[in-house]
This record gives sequence, structure tokens and C-alpha cells, in this order.
Amino acid sequence: MLLKYHPDGLEAVRRDPGTLLGLHASIERWESKILQSYHMLGEYDHCLIVDAPDNFKAYRAALGQELSSTAETEILPAIDLPIFARLLSQSAETDGPHEWQIKPWAQLIRRLMRPYAYSRHGWKFFKPLTVTGTERLNTLKGPCIVVANHSSHLDQYALLPALPERIKSNLYFGAAADRWFLKGRDQITLQPWYQSLVMGLYPVRRGGGSKALDYPRWLLSKGCNLMLFPEGTRSRGKELGKFKYGVAMLALEFNVPVVPVYLEGLKALRPPGTREITPGPAGAHVLDPLHFEPGTSVPDATRQLFEAMNAVHQRVLAKTEASP
Repeated sequence: MLLKYHPDGLEAVRRDPGTLLGLHASIERWESKILQSYHMLGEYDHCLIVDAPDNFKAYRAALGQELSSTAETEILPAIDLPIFARLLSQSAETDGPHEWQIKPWAQLIRRLMRPYAYSRHGWKFFKPLTVTGTERLNTLKGPCIVVANHSSHLDQYALLPALPERIKSNLYFGAAADRWFLKGRDQITLQPWYQSLVMGLYPVRRGGGSKALDYPRWLLSKGCNLMLFPEGTRSRGKELGKFKYGVAMLALEFNVPVVPVYLEGLKALRPPGTREITPGPAGAHVLDPLHFEPGTSVPDATRQLFEAMNAVHQRVLAKTEASP
């Protein structure tokens, strides 16, 4: 992000360089993280390197409004150079989804591989993992959609222990096709077939619109359970991200309950943008399943889901901020 200060903004910075910290805070309120900050001697006065959610255009209007009294802004999408080099060296062709992943033999292999694919990570990094609310699932019958807040790559490893075997043995996760289903990778664990068979994933193409729901629809029609992150991407800030409509659309179309699971503490173990994992406490809290009344609109159902999750999130946030 390149900034050109208005005369009054430049004078404010000269009087008090701490003004720049206020600029950082205004950007971070929109779930963006300041990676680097430079004051410049040229056409532009300031340069910020910002880590933000994929759909950065959604933030541009808000950021422009926040900064309009201080500076003109120019926002340029960027990519980390090592990632760019790796992308150039590999195929962009993806594979999947694989409908065979719901076959009994595939479910059996997935269950046998679960300690290696999932459980061992929880044993290693969750010190401890606290699970509550599983009794709320006792009356559920038939397929359901499990949802959770998304703050870390560790989320699904904490989620599975909170679910009974009858749900997780037939549970399928959506995952970015351009990250997890690329052809031509060397490692077995990065092969598209491995993601489908062992991890229970299916590919989701970014920006795929309503077609991105075609395979989840097929899974629900076959009696399978889905796991979705309604925020769509990992949240960077303190607040939950805006929920997308996909969960509500599927739940209303197939008249299935939505099971919210609130995940706690995982961002601290592996924050977005880092590879290092610091073992520590985590929690998976099953909330009351939501059954949407027939005729409920998609925005209304999405709002109900967000409010149920956000009520818990605000309590956890208040408790965390009150801690010394």
C-alpha cells in the first residue's frame, strides 16, 4: 500500500510521528496485518506491506474511507517471492473431486489412517485440548453441516475430536483446489488422491460462485456430512469475519441442521502467515445445532448462524482481554 499524505496529514506526522501508529491501527481493524512499514523520500510518502485476506478488493473502499482525511492510497496486490517461484515451477492443473471417497472401502482406510493424518498432530500440539458440548449431538440423525470459526491451519485437527464417530466417519471438508489438489507434486501426502482418501477433503475453486456448491450438494444428496468454514478464509483480526451464504443455502435446500463448533486458542498456536507451531491449550466447544424454519431467507439464516457463533466469540474475547 503506497500512501501520499495530504498537507495536513504530512504536518500531523511531522508534529507527532506516533500518528503513524494510528494509521496502522486503522488498517488492522479490517483484519489486515502490517508486515513492514517504510517512510519514503519520493513520489509517495509511505509504504506499507500488508497481509490481508484474499479478496482484498472488499477492503479497499473501507480503507479508503478510513484514510481519506490523511492520505491518498494506492493498493497493489503482491505475492511472496519464494511462493511465486514455486508456483512457476509447478503445474497449475488440479485434480478432483473424487466421488469414490464416499465408498465404504475409502471410509475404512480414512478411519485407519486418522491417527496418522489427524490425531498425532493434536497429541503433539494441543496441551491440552478441551472439548465441551458433545452431548448436544446425541439427538442428531441423518446428514448435517458442521461449521467452525477459522483462525489457523490447525482448526480441523481440533475439530474432529469434538465429533462422534457416526459423524466424522462420513465427514468431508472443502479445501482450496489451487493449494491442496495440484497435480505433479512429489510428496505422497500432497497428492490430490491422498487429500481425498486420507484427509477427507474435496477441492473448492476460489471465486467459483454457485458452482462451488455443486459437489457439496452431491455429498449431502448421498447422506454425507459436510464441514465448512463460513468465513471462507482465516480471520486475521480479533473479530469473526463476515459469514458467506454457502452454508445457509445448503442447509435450507436440503433441510439439514447446522452444528456450530467454536474453536478456541488455535490462532495463538499457529497465527496466519507463520509456519512455526507453539504447543499450548486449545478448545473445541459444540454449540446447539441450528434448525432453520422452512421459508427462512438465506441472509436471515446466515445472520442466525453468525449471532450464535459471535455470542460465544465475544465472551471468549472479553475473557482473554481481561486476563493479565
